[in-house]
Amino acid sequence: MPASLNKSILRQEKVFAAGRFSVFNISATTGDVLEKLLQSDQIVFIENGSRKPKEELQVGNLDLSVNKINLVHRKYPAWNGEGLVVSVKENKPDTTDIDFTGRFLSTNLSSQITSSHASIMSTMIAGGGNTWHLGKGAAWGSTISSSDFASLLPDPDVAYRQYNILTQNHSYGVGVESYYGADASLYDQSMLNNKKLLHVFSSGNSGLSAATTGTYSGLKGFANLTGSFKMAKNIITVGATDSFGIVETLSSKGPAHDGRIKPELVAFGEDGSSGSAALVSGTALLLQQAYLDLHDSLPVNALIKSVIINSADDVGKKEVDYANGFGSLNAENAMHTIFTGRFFSGNIVNGNTQEFSISIPAGIKKIKVTLAWNDLPALPNAAKAIVQDLDLELLNPLSGSIWKPWVLNSFPHPDSLQKPAERKRDSLNNIEQVTLDDPQEGLYRIRISGFNVIGSQEYFVSYQLDSANIFAWECPTANDFITADVSNTIRWHSTSSFAKGKLEYSVDGGSAWQSIQENMSLATGFARWNSPAVTSQALLRMTIGSVSYLSDTFTISSRTSTGVGFNCPDSFLLFWDKLPAVKDYRVYTLGTRYLDTIKVTSDSLMVFPKNLNPGFYYAVAPLIGNQEGMRSYSFDYSQQGVTCYIRSFLGSLVNNTAKLELFLGTLYGIKKIVFEKLSDGRFIALETVDKPNSLLQIFSDNRLKKGLNVYRVRLELADGKIIYSEPETVYYFSENRFIVYPNPVSQNQPVEILTNENILSTVILQVFDAYGRKIIQKKMNNFLEKISTSQLARGMYFFRFIVEGEKDTILKVIVL
Repeated sequence: MPASLNKSILRQEKVFAAGRFSVFNISATTGDVLEKLLQSDQIVFIENGSRKPKEELQVGNLDLSVNKINLVHRKYPAWNGEGLVVSVKENKPDTTDIDFTGRFLSTNLSSQITSSHASIMSTMIAGGGNTWHLGKGAAWGSTISSSDFASLLPDPDVAYRQYNILTQNHSYGVGVESYYGADASLYDQSMLNNKKLLHVFSSGNSGLSAATTGTYSGLKGFANLTGSFKMAKNIITVGATDSFGIVETLSSKGPAHDGRIKPELVAFGEDGSSGSAALVSGTALLLQQAYLDLHDSLPVNALIKSVIINSADDVGKKEVDYANGFGSLNAENAMHTIFTGRFFSGNIVNGNTQEFSISIPAGIKKIKVTLAWNDLPALPNAAKAIVQDLDLELLNPLSGSIWKPWVLNSFPHPDSLQKPAERKRDSLNNIEQVTLDDPQEGLYRIRISGFNVIGSQEYFVSYQLDSANIFAWECPTANDFITADVSNTIRWHSTSSFAKGKLEYSVDGGSAWQSIQENMSLATGFARWNSPAVTSQALLRMTIGSVSYLSDTFTISSRTSTGVGFNCPDSFLLFWDKLPAVKDYRVYTLGTRYLDTIKVTSDSLMVFPKNLNPGFYYAVAPLIGNQEGMRSYSFDYSQQGVTCYIRSFLGSLVNNTAKLELFLGTLYGIKKIVFEKLSDGRFIALETVDKPNSLLQIFSDNRLKKGLNVYRVRLELADGKIIYSEPETVYYFSENRFIVYPNPVSQNQPVEILTNENILSTVILQVFDAYGRKIIQKKMNNFLEKISTSQLARGMYFFRFIVEGEKDTILKVIVL
């Protein structure tokens, strides 16, 4: 901050230093801002510092098959993000959530505010699947950390390095802003300073709004990203689609303030773009781990960006548009690119050209090539953000044909912004993409040119070859679960020359097939299937022409239901419903990070000695053939409302009769149930049930005494143990409106007063001694009141109850 201005500033704090400028938080009067700060040639940009971040909408439905993350889990099981750290910048997730067990890294960056939104985002990125299978995130082995989004600026570089953070997820916004702010410039610098760190942002949920400033002001449905920081060039900004890859109406759209392509990607986020960003962040972690294992070093963030964008599925308008960016996340394609090494990198100077050869075999339906580089940050509020300008071209040396990248019309009018992309030189974006449909077989060249470069610029290129005439199942895989007797979504990928296929299923290993649809359109890529009400292994079959394609063998089942039978001091019992055609069940407990197998059993219940089973969370899964079916929810047995055999014991007064209801957790080991009543200081048996056959036992007692009737249940077990319930009291007034007990009462012992529930008015209690002197007056507000006798001498007292509009009630009470 210029020294000449310091005297006018109420407070200043340096919060970030970039290469060409520093960022300060200041407190100043409006007059000082207008008269002094704006007049200084040392001030580059001023922005309102009171902008408050808010979480984008929560995501309530997670389907990893939409973006092919389930295929990565199936084909590349060794890569789950283990050993890598992701930061979720917003409020703090619930660190006690069992899906984060043993994998949450506490840092000094974290917010003190816990939110469900942060928990959901963390689960989508890295949930361990301990609660249920839908709690398993994309990179389910990675370590989760939290960073407070109270500051909209990047965290300090030293923090990213100290905590080894490789991906940071940003699922929040501040309202529509269409300019390149200081925060955008700093995020661009952050990725330059931390070459392995990738920032991923949600585009926002303001897709129907319009910018109020800038080139695209007033254009409803365009340029409505929720935050100037999302205008950064080196980050990935992600919009939202539904479960069928169609961009959501409320998903914020581009272009960026200067016409650049935003968002760069879309992903599943049916309830908002928050979840879309989370899935991209999780996928990035998987790619980073795969690259590390294959190359013994971490990838540069621009390479991961190039791979993710290049591998996306083309959705919306052909090739690229301002709603879908370069397409919908395809995690399997991205992982295949890393695994096969279909990428390269280089450094280029101004005016230089570099070329790379790729061989395109016969039978390729499409080639896609994407160039990406980390651009230098522009100055805040720059009209055009690009600094280093590189160019990408694809060449066929034999034919002399040259294909340039796809470029959108950025003129600020709806008609122009909706025009299809054209091939031309790109002078706005630091991502360029060339595609070619049905390329001829041969050797092609990828050309990179330095059009306007300061010094030397590092760049990364990835490419993908899509084969023609293929069909592949995407969901269900052997790892996925189909729910019995409901509508399930099944998915495939097809480049077949045939338009339709015959879709069938089998539940007997392929001996017999049942039709789902005779003429299924292959182009849709999905179908809704009302699965049969069975518990079984199953197969899907798509027959195209004379060729049939079988899916993985998967399971069809309902979720296993569980319960707690008893929770005694030395042991507890868990039980579960038996499923048809299931012989064995796998019982789990929560380990240091994930669920660990305790035992495989054919029983439908299990007793756990507490000294050998210290954990609280358990789950059960059926074994269907050689596969595991849909597991139960994991549950804390100590929080299920069951004590030692007894779930509840309740007493109520019904028509001058005490109705006693006993609800047991289990009948396992119970020999006898005895209902007892307190009489003359001891419990006596009223009713005995030998060898009970129902968890619910009901007994009625019509021999009530005025006042308190106290009951309990005695359970006699087969091993000789006795278990008692807690006492349950039924108050019986008969014709009385008030009950005072005990009576007589010992001096200094409180006396309790019960008021008949039929009395609705306020009750005034007056206590008189034998001489008519009023000792106590009290308004009674509760059904049960306690009165101290400490101020009462031994003797007889009169308790007078006054109810407005009714005759007074007077009771004699003896104090001993």
